[in-house]
Amino acid sequence: MESHKPFSYNPQEVPPILNQPQSTQPLIILAPLNVLGKSSSMATCPSCGVRGKTKVEYEASNKTHLLALLICLVGGVCCVCCPYCNDSCQSANHTCSSCGAYVGTFKN
Repeated sequence: MESHKPFSYNPQEVPPILNQPQSTQPLIILAPLNVLGKSSSMATCPSCGVRGKTKVEYEASNKTHLLALLICLVGGVCCVCCPYCNDSCQSANHTCSSCGAYVGTFKN
């Protein structure tokens, strides 16, 4: 029967590769992706780095104008303003609630 020696750690027996000074590399922290929607969302500001709820402002887009033109052509002249009054027909611009920087746009 063979006798097994227990493993013992001796710092002088460490291979020379492990004794080399380690280079310090920058620590990269990845923030979760900003998933923006038509209402206020949790997002990380690209400017100040704060993660919080965004402020949303709605703005008429090409889709809004085309929908209004279509309503006008069909004959609903009195309903032309509906796409401009309905947030679902407009683009949602998200800004940081802390510093006011632009975060992104959700286009319907």
